[in-house]
Amino acid sequence: MGKYKILMTYVEAGMGHITSAEAIANALETYHPDEVEVIRCRIFTETNDPLLIKHQQFLIDEVKRSNRHPFHMFYLKLLDLPLFPRLFSLRFAFGTLFVKETHRAQAIMRKYDPDMVFNTHFSPLHFAIEENKRRKGCHFLTGLYIPDPNVHGWWDRRADLTFVNNPFAYREAVGRMQFDPQKTELGKFLIRTALRESPKDKKILREKHGLPVDRFTVTLAAGAYAECHLREFADHLLTIDRPYTLLLIAGDNDEIYREFSEKASKTGQIDLRVCKFLPDAHEYYGASDLFITKAGPNSILDSVYMGTPVITNFCASLIEQITKDYFIGEHGVGVHSGSPEEVCKLVTKAIDDPEILTPYQKKCADFVENCVGGEKEVADRILDALRKNGSPKADRISRNAPGKKETKPIR
Repeated sequence: MGKYKILMTYVEAGMGHITSAEAIANALETYHPDEVEVIRCRIFTETNDPLLIKHQQFLIDEVKRSNRHPFHMFYLKLLDLPLFPRLFSLRFAFGTLFVKETHRAQAIMRKYDPDMVFNTHFSPLHFAIEENKRRKGCHFLTGLYIPDPNVHGWWDRRADLTFVNNPFAYREAVGRMQFDPQKTELGKFLIRTALRESPKDKKILREKHGLPVDRFTVTLAAGAYAECHLREFADHLLTIDRPYTLLLIAGDNDEIYREFSEKASKTGQIDLRVCKFLPDAHEYYGASDLFITKAGPNSILDSVYMGTPVITNFCASLIEQITKDYFIGEHGVGVHSGSPEEVCKLVTKAIDDPEILTPYQKKCADFVENCVGGEKEVADRILDALRKNGSPKADRISRNAPGKKETKPIR
């Protein structure tokens, strides 16, 4: 028997969609290596198609603009318009504004001829569902994992298998968003192998990354693109009259990187370290006593998993507002303040008395124990759905060669 081919789409719009896809791919390869073949597909960039690359950059730019102006993110604002049903607006947008991009992405899916297309971003999910509908002979399943703690209206509810990561998102999906309860599953937040296998001991992590072992350490970030008032908060943190280490992650923002790299030798008793995008950023979160960031679910999840309390300082969208309310308000893994002055007071208190962080560290551990670790469950359910749909497509094609009776998959 051959293997089921799972096309795992990777889309950059922030990093949470990619890390979630990688967590699922890792789990499938770890727990079911003999039955599945995972094909990692960067759907907008792998073919070097200028139109698809432009669309990928459009998604990135939308995130950057929303980080500067929370009222932006126009495609999510469309969801608030009561004029049309959400599925209509989704199909209209990709059938008119982005119709060429849709068709070219669908051609990539056809090229791989998978048994399932699995997604962690709404765009390729919709492409796959429409491709299946338009070309009835495709016969691949569609699946999605929603990495956010809520469900917005452009997640296509027609998928064969949907996973959400918390009870609020599940109620929202099967209630207001009208997902099929028979195809929607409540799971947990997902952790990729690289994160799971990282050491959690702060001393080990500081030694590994060349950070002072015995100094209070703060990491400041603002997502992969380092927007969201990062400069303002960094400047204020550099005025704290205490010896400590400040690690500033500039992401792909070259201007921020150059500006603060020039300041690094002029910060007195504060040990300022500046770096660009870090594939192992979670280890720097783990090496820190505090992590200050905008309310992006991926970076908060990584920090909490590494045991480091969070100060959120900005919400770039409704998704991030809900993320802040979920992690900070409901689970108490840190605090929120949009005031640089207030954040500096909080950091100064923690430097003077690190024990005040103990309750938040305990909340982080509780969250990891109760809300994290759904990778195997997702992998198992994906394989179960594929088995129920029939044997791998490659086997069916072989059996249906000339002279053999056709067998159809069960949908």
